[in-house]
Amino acid sequence: MNWTAGYNTSVAYTNSYHHEQSPTFLNACLVMQRVSPPSIDKFTYCELGFGQGLTALILAATHPNGDFYACDFNPLHVLAAVSVRDEARLPNLTLLENDFGELAQGKVELPQFDYITMHGILSWISDETRAQIVQFLRRYLKPGGVVQAGYNAMTGCAQVMPLQRLLTLGAKREGGTWTKASALARTLAGIDALHFQRNPDSLLRIHDFDAMDPRYLVHEYLQEAWTPFYFADIAREMSEAKLTFAGSASFSHMLPVEWLTDEQREMVNTIADPIDAEEVHDYCSNRLFRRDIFVRGNMPLNDARLREQAEHIHVWGNASVAYERVVASEHATVTRGPEFHHTLYALLRRSEMTLAQIFDSPEFTGLMLDDILKILRLSIATGETSIRYGAEQPCETADRLNAVLLSRAERGEVWNALASPRMGGGAAVGTLDQLLLASLHEKTDRTKALSKDTDELIARIKRSLVATGLRLRIAGAEVSPEDIEMRLGHILADSGKKLIAHSEHLGFWRAQKPAR
Repeated sequence: MNWTAGYNTSVAYTNSYHHEQSPTFLNACLVMQRVSPPSIDKFTYCELGFGQGLTALILAATHPNGDFYACDFNPLHVLAAVSVRDEARLPNLTLLENDFGELAQGKVELPQFDYITMHGILSWISDETRAQIVQFLRRYLKPGGVVQAGYNAMTGCAQVMPLQRLLTLGAKREGGTWTKASALARTLAGIDALHFQRNPDSLLRIHDFDAMDPRYLVHEYLQEAWTPFYFADIAREMSEAKLTFAGSASFSHMLPVEWLTDEQREMVNTIADPIDAEEVHDYCSNRLFRRDIFVRGNMPLNDARLREQAEHIHVWGNASVAYERVVASEHATVTRGPEFHHTLYALLRRSEMTLAQIFDSPEFTGLMLDDILKILRLSIATGETSIRYGAEQPCETADRLNAVLLSRAERGEVWNALASPRMGGGAAVGTLDQLLLASLHEKTDRTKALSKDTDELIARIKRSLVATGLRLRIAGAEVSPEDIEMRLGHILADSGKKLIAHSEHLGFWRAQKPAR
């Protein structure tokens, strides 16, 4: 076997941030599922298979109290991440170019870790390499440590496996770009091959190809060892490293699952084995991707210890999401009772609160703690509410990283998030918004600059649009070159102040005192 171990290294991975890998978010998920989390006063963290490194970079910048390690065996990925790390001066991030076998065998000097995370990598590597990861976890995870693993789920991906096989066949026949590699699948779908008629998910994926980043598609589909897994099989492998399932890093899938119908919930409750019951949940939701949390030593939180941990859980309302009584997920809808759900919504729009304050709020007198957790989990799942474990950390390192990311965005590098100390990780930001932020970043009075320096800001954003190749679109229509200046002026006038306020709210940059 060569050094790639079945992983496609022909192109670099996308610059994507995954919040479920944040240690503060993982701690919040554990507490919300009544599991004791590690301390984040001082901790060690490792990401396996970091891609372009955006997640590791943002987490190191927003957790200066953590000692971060991240490993990837693709030298292109390591070079890209090292360049950003060094420019942003992140002293607490060590980037390694090693394969998992070298790590598992102790050939690299490493500490014991409180957190080890991996996004997608389990589904893209060989059985041998996956066994090396389990060996690494057994060797380097501390007692009480946390593992977060994201991977393709068999129940939702079963009918996609023939499509993946067809795409790899197309790559073998055609080679070259993703467009050529996917030509065979597109052709068969276009001539009504019966597989696509009877497997609408596969056909829908083909229709979505043109709207997706080809780099992501190469890494998602053109892997030699592309494997979706049943949950029970991954849980069994993790048990070999003394790990037990602690819950989900997705609030939509936390138990008790709100999205199940009464009949589904009643049936699942008859299954005694919790691992089997968790796997049956995937059939109810046809889940495509799992975000699982495993721990080495599962210590449940009783009511007294839950109240202690609740002092560290911070929640606040998302002003951009309106309250809806009927809410939808990827696979179901839920109709909420009006009384306590809307009460929580209104409370969290007034100010940030701790979970302990919510427990003691007179509005929820008479409710059991688990009833309050259930209401809050659903609110977080809908996007109405944000959550963080622990105090907001100092912003100096996050400021440095964001300055680097915004500067590079102007030169054509694409990111999907910036560092947010308030979130304890990253927050999504579109490319155009990043270019707007970059133009305002160094202004001593950004609000005044919206009107005072409009021509300068527009000229800078236009140069960035050329560098990124981004096409300005409004209401679904592409803006013509002669109208771009006018449209950018309208965007700055209509949305500039809101964007500045939103950025200060999330901590993308520090709030400025109004000039006198």
